[in-house]
Amino acid sequence: LVKVFSGPKKSLFQVFTALNDRTEEQQRDENIRALFKPILDMLRTRAGPFALQTCFKQMELSMYYEAAVLQRPEGVRDWRARNDFANDNAYIGTRFLLRLVQEQGIVPSYLIKITHTETGVVHIIALLPDGRYMCDCCMGNNLGVVCRHFFLAWVKVPGLPFHISLIRKRCELKHLLYSIQLRF
Repeated sequence: LVKVFSGPKKSLFQVFTALNDRTEEQQRDENIRALFKPILDMLRTRAGPFALQTCFKQMELSMYYEAAVLQRPEGVRDWRARNDFANDNAYIGTRFLLRLVQEQGIVPSYLIKITHTETGVVHIIALLPDGRYMCDCCMGNNLGVVCRHFFLAWVKVPGLPFHISLIRKRCELKHLLYSIQLRF
């Protein structure tokens, strides 16, 4: 029976280990689907396959991070006055991120520090008052889909909204269907 399912050179222990690993992987996917159900439901109805698959992968990866809300130090009136985080692996620096936001006349509601639990890599997310966000990884700006850092913030910050406008229009299902019609 072992040879039928796994091949002639597998031991019973190797078959057991492979089946156990597969079961754990399936359970992990179900846990992610349950945790991000409202977002996944919205993405399934409104976003294209690229956005859905990329966001799901980012949701999986977000489980390896921790989040903490940053408080302004006493006496500091805005975030331009201080930068004490080390984020060498970010796409843009925190000061530049904050300058981009504030040049638009927007004051971030919160800054969230996202830290990878294994590597210690730090990312900063600026939550904007209108429900948008900016992350120093710039995935939302470059690809037009939500990054893993936002998904962790969504899990950790109660009431943080997710809306379809966080996905760039070219990744929405409606836009993709219209593009396909134009080609034929």
